Amino acid sequence: MIQHAPILIVDENDNPIGEAGLYEAHEKGLIHRIVRIMVEDGKGNILLQKRSAQMKRWPHCWDNSVAGHVDSGEDYDVAAKRELFEELGIKNLRLTELGTYFTDKPLDNINLKRFNRVYKVKVSKTPKVIDPDEVDEVKWFSIDGAKKLIRDSENKVTYGLKDVIERYY
Repeated sequence: MIQHAPILIVDENDNPIGEAGLYEAHEKGLIHRIVRIMVEDGKGNILLQKRSAQMKRWPHCWDNSVAGHVDSGEDYDVAAKRELFEELGIKNLRLTELGTYFTDKPLDNINLKRFNRVYKVKVSKTPKVIDPDEVDEVKWFSIDGAKKLIRDSENKVTYGLKDVIERYY
C-alpha cells in the first residue's frame, strides 16, 4: 500500500485546524483539501490518467491529469506543484487556477469531505508517467471524448474527473 504524509485538516470555511493520516481523515469524515490539475495541449485536448491497480480508491479508473491531497504544512499551490512533478515530472510551468469547490460524497463506507482546488497547465508534449505506483497510463482526450467516457463508462471514472469536467469543461 502507498504510504502518505499527514494531510492538512480544515474547518468548514477551509481554515487549517490540524493534520491527520489520509485513511483516518477518510474514515472519520474530516474535511481536507485536494488539488486537481488538468494538463492541456494547444489543440483543445486534456490529458487523463488511469489510476494504478495499487490505488485503494478507484483502481484502474480514469482521473484528472493529476490529483492529490494537500499535505500538512502545504498550501494549495505548493501541493499542486509537488503533485504535478511527482506524478508526471512537470515543473516550472505556470498553473492557472480554475476554481475551488466543496464536495461531501459517500464512497463505500466513508464520506469524503473536501475542498477541491482545480488548476490547468498547458504543455507542448505528452508527459511521461513518473510514478507507476499511482498512475498506469496517461492518454489525451478531446473534451467531447472525455464527456463520452464519463457518460458511457461511469464506473471507470473517478468522482473528481466527473466533477471537474462538469464544472469547468
